[in-house]
This record gives sequence, structure tokens and C-alpha cells, in this order.
Amino acid sequence: MDAGVADTNRDGGAADRRWRVVGGGLGHVMTLRRQLLTSECRRVAFSRTFPGSRRSGRTLWRVTRISPRSEGTLLRALVRERRLTVQEALDALQQRAELMNERSYALSDRQLRRWLAGDVASLNGVRPANIRVAEAEFGWPIGALLADDQRPTDHPDSSPEPKDRELRTKEFISWVAEHSALSYEAAYRAVTEGAEKFASVSFVMRAACVDARAQVGRAQIADAVADYYGHSAAFYSARVGQRVVRLSVLTNQDWVGLAVPLGGGAESCAPAGRGEGPAVRLSDSQARSALDRLAAAEVTGTVMVNNSLYRLSGLEIGRSHLAAQFECAEFAVYALTTDLLEAELRDLAREEVQDAEGTATPLRDAWLPTVESGLAFERRVCVGGPVCLVAIADGEQYQLLVQERSNQVLNVTGTLAVIPKAFHQPIVDAYGETRISTTIERELEEELFGRVDLEQRSAGSMRRAAPLHPFNASAPMKWLRGHPDSWRMECTGFGINMVTGNYEFSCLVVIEDPAWWTGYGHLLEANWEASRLHRYSSLDSDGITHLIGDTRWSNEGLLALIEGLRRLGELDSSRVRLPAIERIS
Repeated sequence: MDAGVADTNRDGGAADRRWRVVGGGLGHVMTLRRQLLTSECRRVAFSRTFPGSRRSGRTLWRVTRISPRSEGTLLRALVRERRLTVQEALDALQQRAELMNERSYALSDRQLRRWLAGDVASLNGVRPANIRVAEAEFGWPIGALLADDQRPTDHPDSSPEPKDRELRTKEFISWVAEHSALSYEAAYRAVTEGAEKFASVSFVMRAACVDARAQVGRAQIADAVADYYGHSAAFYSARVGQRVVRLSVLTNQDWVGLAVPLGGGAESCAPAGRGEGPAVRLSDSQARSALDRLAAAEVTGTVMVNNSLYRLSGLEIGRSHLAAQFECAEFAVYALTTDLLEAELRDLAREEVQDAEGTATPLRDAWLPTVESGLAFERRVCVGGPVCLVAIADGEQYQLLVQERSNQVLNVTGTLAVIPKAFHQPIVDAYGETRISTTIERELEEELFGRVDLEQRSAGSMRRAAPLHPFNASAPMKWLRGHPDSWRMECTGFGINMVTGNYEFSCLVVIEDPAWWTGYGHLLEANWEASRLHRYSSLDSDGITHLIGDTRWSNEGLLALIEGLRRLGELDSSRVRLPAIERIS
């Protein structure tokens, strides 16, 4: 055989399973490689021969035929069967990497195209994370994925139609279809497929992903927000003892240090309007993010009910008065848009991440790009609610209640928060339930006093005409209403939380008569929204200082705690021993 010429026996017989190139260097080998790839070989492997292969100063290369030419690699076939473009396949792999918490995963468009074509001589140098993610996403070992599709031609479709499953999130799927270019059928299918993929991830890997995000503490979130919007923005900060606390909540001097009595004439909330609100249209990538959330909710059991929320459209607030205007909005418009910003921000704070266009925060760039957009709440869908510190007199002290948020809630999962923490929303009377105090009383009963959750989580709760009727109140609430001079509700502050753009009314509920704790303290129990309830004494200055320094706080929860403690000290210094609290901005 002449130098630089390959013996390419084309009979394909078992007696001749290799080609050999003697001399001519790597250039001839690469030429042969292209010829083989375009003729009868789909995949070839190249390697230098071991010692003894050098002859007359030239290198002997061995070209081994792997298999006859076929329709393509198994990976290519699987991508086609799922009707994915190359970019959609990259997106699917990226999402799988995030679920698996594979931080070193990085598969480029070029590398994926080479994998699809079988244009891979060796896996040496390929990131192990890329291999693990591809195997998890497509369900085959990497060797099989990059080889020819050798499945029998009569095998059942390896990528069958998704199981015909009933989804809990149908109403949200309908919302996505209505506000994007997707049909309802395409959106439903995407959630079904996403749920099956999510369910295929082991519990260990899911838990690892949740834990990784949970490791991003409140201060990191606040710093990431400040980095994005600029540190000169008016974010709340205070000095507590020797510790400086900075939050992600925009405030000003007229919004903090408040003492607005709620439930009386100082609280003015006009009946809710019925305007359509700002138009919302989802891009393809935004729709995918929304559908991914729904797919995860299907598997994890996250509670999602498309109730009405009150969006803020106007506000006047001062030291002792509050006047607000609200309009109704669907929960879906929040849950599938700006509520997605928190996870995006946590990923950004955890590590450098980018989408296909090279942008780390595509959702935030679209929905909450500037401080001005955050403060212009009347021109966007701005939802939120009260966040309340509860202080109950018990002898010479107050009992302070703090919750750990359960994994069934939609947002700030696993964080510390005061209780109750709620969306401001109507139950049956959108026109007449606009007062912040109405929501606080309802949530006190649901989250602490043991009354059934009224946010229409069951068919029975939807059929009640007057669930907030005084006769339906729990025994602890009936006592409070019968002793109006024994307790108070106040708004202590207001801000816009730039993690999600929500409005936050920090509030304080003080039960000043110890008789209530004696008679009803044993009945206090957190509902499904909390995984654990903590109790602190208002006299435990060291414990409160340690509590404020806990990294697990949500930013809005810590705002309510600090402002609530400040106001509690003003109301009753004899029962309170607090660290020094000085508001900086």
C-alpha cells in the first residue's frame, strides 16, 4: 500500500474491520476521516499506535471503523423525535443542569452540533458535567448517544407521546396560552413533558438544587439587588446594635417610622376598581420560564390557585394616615411573571449564569429594569400585602412569633418571616374587602388561630357567601373583637421590594391584655404555609439580636421585624428590652 493511501475494503466483512494509513501525516488522516464520514462510515475513531508503530520516522495511524453509515446518531434521533431545534435542545440541557445543580456544565452550540453529527473522535477533554447532564436528559449512556441509532426499526417509539395526565395547573396554562404565541394544546403538552422530566430527576438531585438556592442568604440577595440597580438607590438600611442591615426594599423617609392605626378612620382604602390593567405579553423564552414553573409545581405539590389579588394603583401614606387605591388582578399574572425574578436573582447571586443571548437576568431586564419602573407601581401589575409582627402580652413580656416558610408556598420558601404574611386579596367581595386590616384579620385566623383557609383551596370554600361574617370568627378572634381596647393593629412602614417588585406593608399586631394569652395561647398553631413556628421573648435582647442576624430572613420579613420592634418599644418600654435600633436610610 502506497504511503498516504488507505486500504478501504468496502465489503464490510468481519475479516477486515479497520483501515490503515502509513505516512502522509495528520493531514492525510483528516482527509480520510472526511471521506469515511461521507461514505460508508458514520463514526470513526483515530488513535496513534502504541510503541513500535514509528517506521522510518513516520507515524502509523490506525483508523477503526465503528459501524456502517446509518440515519444518524441516537442523540440526533432523540432530538428529532422530541421535535426540538438545536437551540431548544440546548435550553433543555441547560434546564436539566440547573435541576441537577451541575455548576460546571457548559455545552456550546458548536459542541452540541458535533455531538448530533457524530463528529467526535474522543471524549477526552469533554467536561464530565456535560456528559452527566446529557445522559440524564436523554436517558442513554453517552457512548450510545454519540453512536449510530442502532435501535431495531420495529421498536416502539422511544420518545412516546407524554402520558395523558390531568394537570392541576390548567387555569394557569390557559393564562400562558392567552398571553403568548402558544396554543393551549402546545402549552399543556409542554407542562406535561416538563413535569415528566422533572419527576425523573432523583429526589437527591432535587433536594441538592433547592439547598443550593437556599444557601444564598438574605444579605446576598440584597447585595445582588443593589448591584443591579445601583447602591445609590434608597434601599432600607438600619443599624441594630453593632450590625448594619441593608435590605432590598425601596423606602423613603415618609414610608418608615409609621404608626398608622388600622381598622379605623386613619385607614382609607377605596373600593377596588375593575380596570384591565397593564397589558402583558410573553415572549417565547418568558413563556418557557412560566411553563417550567408550572411543570415543577405539578411535581412538588406547590399550592397555586388563580385567585384575585389587589394590585396597588395609588398611595398616600404618612406617620398616622394611609390612603390607598387598589384594582383587581389575577394571581397568574404575578406567579408567572415577576415572581420568577427571585429564582433568577438567586441563581445570579450563587454563580454567574447567562441565557442563550448572553444575558444573566433576561426576565428582570424585561419586567423590572430600573428603580423608576419599581416605583411606578401604578403603571405595572404591582401586587403584595401586609407582613405582620405579632406581639402577645404574657405577664411582664411579649411573646413574638416567627415562622419558617414551608416548601408548599410559592415564594420565599424555607426563609424566616414574621407571621402572618399574606397577599392582599379579596375572598368573595372584591369591591368591599380592600382594607389592609381586613386581610390582616383574615390571615391571623387562618395562619395562627386555626380557622380553615379561605383562599378557595377547596370546592367548599368557594361556595360560602359570607366567610368573613362575625359569626364565622374563631374563638380567639371573637374575644379580640369583644375587647377592642385590648389590642391594636398598626402599619409601621411601606416599601417596594425590588426582588419581585411587590408592595410591602410592614405591620404590627399587639395584644396588650395578658388574659388573651392565658385563654388562647395554647390554640396558636401555624397552618400549612409554615414548616415551623418560633417564639421569642421581648425581654431577650441577645436572642433578638441573634435573630435579626440570621441569614435566612426574607427581606420584607426583616423590614417588618425591625420596624415592628421599634414601634413596640415606643408603645410599651416596660415589657421590651431591645438592642439599639437606628434607621440609616
